[in-house]
Amino acid sequence: MHQNYLYVGSLITSVIGAALLLFGDFAGWYWGSYYAGYEETGWLDISFDNLLVAPILLVAVALLIFCAYVSYLGLMDNLEDSFSRFGIFAAIGAIGIQLGVFIIFALINIIEDNAWWPDVGFYGGVIGGALTLTFLYLSNQQKTSFK
Repeated sequence: MHQNYLYVGSLITSVIGAALLLFGDFAGWYWGSYYAGYEETGWLDISFDNLLVAPILLVAVALLIFCAYVSYLGLMDNLEDSFSRFGIFAAIGAIGIQLGVFIIFALINIIEDNAWWPDVGFYGGVIGGALTLTFLYLSNQQKTSFK
């Protein structure tokens, strides 16, 4: 029985990425002047305040959770090759969704001349997705090289 310990890495990074994306702020913005007495701040996250963006980010969370499931199957030696590729595509999709949302967020705030920043949900989700993609890809390559 061959254990591929790269699946441990992909399991950990996908779960942490999904959790940070789900429970952390994705990005934030600030507009106004403290000294003039008007200011407005806001955060982009998965909440009822962001009904337009929350479902899109929830898809990225679901894709990362699917990657965790694929990783679990790989650890248990129950992973088929075609299903392994779905995990790789899910990680790519999660990263793409997050980067797309962030680019649109950044462009809107640049046009509106707001101060803006990525937050823990963005970093956790994108880095977690990228590491998950790397681990799943390497485990898939390692698996095919043993055949």
